[in-house]
Amino acid sequence: MNVAAKPPEADEEKSPWHLEIPTHEEVFVGELAERGDWIVANIQTDSYWPVTSQKVRWRGVEIWIVPIMKGFYPAVAMMVPRGKRRAECEELLMRFLSMLSWVEERGVMVEGGGCSGGSLPRPMGRDRWSGGFSICDEFDLSYFPEVTDEKALLALGLMREGRSLNHVGYAFLSFYRVLEVAFSTDSQRIAWLSAALANLTGYGVKEALDAIKAQGVADIGRHLFQSSRCAMAHANRKPIVDPDNPADLRRLGAELPIVRALAAKAIEDQLGVESSQTVYRNHLYELAGFKEILGLEIVDFLSRGEQVTEERTLQIPDISVRIRRRDPYAPLSNLTVKQVGQNGKLLFMRFESMEGDVIFKFALDFGNERLEFSLFRDLGVKDTGTAESAERIAEIRRFERDYFGNGELHIVNADTGELIGRKDPYIPLNMRLDHKAADEDIARWKSLAQQRRDRARRYAEEIERNARGYDITVTVR
Repeated sequence: MNVAAKPPEADEEKSPWHLEIPTHEEVFVGELAERGDWIVANIQTDSYWPVTSQKVRWRGVEIWIVPIMKGFYPAVAMMVPRGKRRAECEELLMRFLSMLSWVEERGVMVEGGGCSGGSLPRPMGRDRWSGGFSICDEFDLSYFPEVTDEKALLALGLMREGRSLNHVGYAFLSFYRVLEVAFSTDSQRIAWLSAALANLTGYGVKEALDAIKAQGVADIGRHLFQSSRCAMAHANRKPIVDPDNPADLRRLGAELPIVRALAAKAIEDQLGVESSQTVYRNHLYELAGFKEILGLEIVDFLSRGEQVTEERTLQIPDISVRIRRRDPYAPLSNLTVKQVGQNGKLLFMRFESMEGDVIFKFALDFGNERLEFSLFRDLGVKDTGTAESAERIAEIRRFERDYFGNGELHIVNADTGELIGRKDPYIPLNMRLDHKAADEDIARWKSLAQQRRDRARRYAEEIERNARGYDITVTVR
């Protein structure tokens, strides 16, 4: 999946306390101003939403996360590609929202329950825009799983619905339906519930379980099925959840954290879709893209620390090295692999620029699921004495400043822009970044580049003048 965002102003640090909500004139420019057959899903703003446009390439199509705006709803939108039906694209947008809801671990509700559209991707207008919602700069979509299993997709849709509903009874029912997707029979489901409750975690879960136990309930799994799920779903046999009885709704609300956590656990453990917390806790995102490139057989060798035999060839694409939310660095773009080595569970890679003046190294640690990179050891640049070289060194110094300043390292496929691996924001240990000194160093190299450029121009002019001084004119009679 590719993610492109509106770039920040050059070297400007964006603070969450100084974000501004844009106007629709500021948002609908460039590709978002192109006419076509657009589909728009307007998003309720009960949760936070970005103030920056993001273009995401997902399942072969381009989807736009349209920011929250003054006087307009936020939205997701896409132009119907040639060869695809509108209904197919509407479903694709909803699947995207369910995946976004899973990654962000919060509800995403579509206003009006469906999609709108037109020749431009205009969301619905609204009167209230000055308050009542939270904003962020952009979504971090570094982890965005590719799910194709139909049962898992249905469960993710139900999970999004449950997280979005403000009615405890229907939210409870949506979460329980996730369990019905994961298990085909009531007996399987109840047995799994009873076993899963022992290690269940999440906000409000312990308190809810303690409250049920205090009532003398021995089989909590069966209680959730009979006294909660069935009571909410049916009205022709007892127990029944009466919508006019506050005690019934309070009880369901108190038990909601349990079934919500169970639904998330079932999606992860039974349907195989890892949560963002699991991916973050295990750092699986650091090596995920490299594992796809290397293939299962080689990854298996590396995970066991066995030597990869020489007859196995590696097809390593050119890479570009970036810092999230920063402009690209030309000297760190289109780097080609020059050396690969192995030491047990470590795979070392050495990349160079086409000009040969930049070296970027790192190690893939398959024992600890880590991408190992040292700013002080694994990055090198050579000054060749030209103006262009000084400009490139200035860019390397900008990268060093951005990375040292809590930058999030991204390694992407140079041809496709696909994220291959990333690291968490860099936290210097017993060190601090001197922003002024770093900026002065960058400026010094840029000034040196201009000096070299001026010197080269003067030299060329002198050569030209000298050449004219030696002109000889021969006249033939």
